[in-house]
Amino acid sequence: MTDLTPELRAALSRAVAAGYPFALWRPPYGEAFSLVVGLDAPVEVPVFDAIPVPGFVMAPFDSVDGNLAWLIPADVALLPGGYLYRDGITLGGQPVTDAQRAFAALPQGAPVRAAPDALPAPDATPRAEYEARVARAVAEIERGGVDKIVLSRIEPRDLAPDHDLADLAEALARVHPHAFVSLVSSAPTGTWLTATPEVLLESSAGGLGTMALAGTQWPEAGTDIATLTWPQKIVDEQALVSEFIRAAFIEAGISGVSETPAATVQAANLCHLRSDFTAPAADPAQLADLLRRLHPTSAVCGMPKAPARDFILAEEGTTRGFYTGYLGPRGIDGCTALYVNLRSARVSGGRIFLHVGGGIVAASDPALEYDETVAKTRTIAMVL
Repeated sequence: MTDLTPELRAALSRAVAAGYPFALWRPPYGEAFSLVVGLDAPVEVPVFDAIPVPGFVMAPFDSVDGNLAWLIPADVALLPGGYLYRDGITLGGQPVTDAQRAFAALPQGAPVRAAPDALPAPDATPRAEYEARVARAVAEIERGGVDKIVLSRIEPRDLAPDHDLADLAEALARVHPHAFVSLVSSAPTGTWLTATPEVLLESSAGGLGTMALAGTQWPEAGTDIATLTWPQKIVDEQALVSEFIRAAFIEAGISGVSETPAATVQAANLCHLRSDFTAPAADPAQLADLLRRLHPTSAVCGMPKAPARDFILAEEGTTRGFYTGYLGPRGIDGCTALYVNLRSARVSGGRIFLHVGGGIVAASDPALEYDETVAKTRTIAMVL
């Protein structure tokens, strides 16, 4: 069972007290959290670069360059092996700056909470509004030119007056062992709590990995997921996503790609149809090209991607922010692991904004689509 150690809680409390940007995360099926703290403001950088600064990156859904993300540099890092400090592009066991040396003396002890930020607070999406949006998406699909559009909505809730975001992150890790769980906070991104099941792109000296994810079911507790069946439209959709990923690898000049057959996987109370892709290690230019082609994925945007994204931005405006973007550690222990920012919520002051959505196709029923988003809110809501 994953718990935050007293040392991690102390470091996180120091970062919050000082107003430093930070990222706390636990990898899927991991046994320990990691933390990076930036001692300066985050900067927007290419994720895959010839000389990567280690840290944690976060990118929005709508980006002019899919390889650009906000970086919280690992100026101070508390990893499972202990404290490390950034010196240029390397991490070492001893502090090298006055700010790093002063970090250990910062005050601590207060609960971890999100300060009110300067980012606009999104409005709630009423049921009638979401169902009308789904109906317009179905009409757009029926006109031709787009096969799938992924729509989202927002459900604000009040947090308990005595809440502690560290406790919520810890609780998410306990109930979602399969997920990448994170708590990230910085001025450009706001504060986000995430428990996502979807890998966007993993890269290390050992190779690359990504996945094709489609469809959602929420079976009764205790159901053997091997007995679940999928409608043909989901099987076809998953096949199209897989074909899109194959093409992205080819266009990025990456060969030797292996693919697993599509299979049902469970993510908390939900199940999805997934196939996994692996490939040999690639150079930074190929990785940057691949990331640009993969983000945003069809699972969070639609197919074809360009007209689906145009429809989403026209309907939703900028309300997604970093929801359905990506996030993850960069250059930590020789690995960059990027995840789609799904099953996530933005926190501002005493309010939490649950972001949820679903894929719309020609056969979609607006009422059922809304009900699916309600099921997805439980990923975060079950720990509130």
